[in-house]
Amino acid sequence: MPSSNQPAPHEQFMRMMNERKIRNYKEQNVRAQRGRTVCAGSSLMENFPINEMLMTRGSHAVVYNRGISGFTIQDYDAALDTCVLDLAPSKLFINIGSNDLNLPGDTLGNLERGYRALLQRIQTALPDCKITLLAYYPCLQPDPNATESSGRIPRTMENVNQANAIVERLAKELGCGFLNLNAPLLDETGHLKKELSVDPIHFSSAGYELVLDQLEAYL
Repeated sequence: MPSSNQPAPHEQFMRMMNERKIRNYKEQNVRAQRGRTVCAGSSLMENFPINEMLMTRGSHAVVYNRGISGFTIQDYDAALDTCVLDLAPSKLFINIGSNDLNLPGDTLGNLERGYRALLQRIQTALPDCKITLLAYYPCLQPDPNATESSGRIPRTMENVNQANAIVERLAKELGCGFLNLNAPLLDETGHLKKELSVDPIHFSSAGYELVLDQLEAYL
């Protein structure tokens, strides 16, 4: 049994994998083109096969996906140089903070404070970058019998919608763009369509095609 001061084995594995991703991104950045488009976020961004989909559509847009699964706003801030600043993008599409919705405490307050600080750091370092905040994506209706471990709280459309209101307000406050691409992903109850889901919070490549249908014009 791990001690209370040590992360669980699966958390240690995730940390190791994410450290490897950051090292890989750092190596890729050496050959990357500056002044292009970067997509930043956690798993819902990392899982977005945007480059393959753009190639299939015949697009020549240069987009660097710098999503890292499991990352919170604080985690992403620690890796910001490698994931965003070193690439000096002219356009940044960011969707970070959905994992913060599972943290107990002043969830929405902490999310707003952390996101504002992250965005201000980017704006200070890259004053000419056009930043667009993407709304958090929908989730399935939660199973009432499911249990959450380690004090984490379930993600629901109620907290997703509340967080999206905060993100939209932040975008206006800081002079960023805001895009809500959720409409084609929603069922009649306002949750993620089951036929698009691969688990309660992630969706399939078919869902990403629907997202790209709307996002492509902004890239």
